[in-house]
Amino acid sequence: MSDHHLSRQKVTDALGHRKSLVDAFMEEDRLLRHRLAECPRAFRERRGTDGTLSFKETLAHIAFWEDFTVNFFSRKIDEGSCTPPAPVEFENLSRQSMEEFSQLPFGEVLGRYLEATGAMVDFLKVKWKDLSEREQHDFWIPLKHRRQHRLVLFQNLDDMMAELAQNTVDPCPAKFAAEA
Repeated sequence: MSDHHLSRQKVTDALGHRKSLVDAFMEEDRLLRHRLAECPRAFRERRGTDGTLSFKETLAHIAFWEDFTVNFFSRKIDEGSCTPPAPVEFENLSRQSMEEFSQLPFGEVLGRYLEATGAMVDFLKVKWKDLSEREQHDFWIPLKHRRQHRLVLFQNLDDMMAELAQNTVDPCPAKFAAEA
């Protein structure tokens, strides 16, 4: 095989890898949006029976980390920028972010999620080629993180819907009665 053919194959493989990552990311977003459309309003801020994050908290958590990821890697590849060290206190950052988001209405959290997800997809489409192989590998982490939270959230929503079907849960607790 010629060097030109190998080089062209590498470019084709890299583009396919980026496209599959973008497609996977967009599929994760589509699945979340679909479940949101089906989710009763009263369940949007209800935690799972085991204390796992609510839909609102999950969207807030994903928005925070996607925003962090895009900003971190953008600074990393921007030649005029100093690459900041990754913060060591991830748990504290996450906790602080969740406290801030908890004060916001669901629509605001959803808006921030949509902005962060859009920025992540745009970054992958435009800047993927500027990342080193190691950075590209590291970029799969946010997708896996999102997927894990989505799967837990969906299980919780399924459990809540089963409880509702068995009439063991009030679909409209007092907090949401005024909104209904």
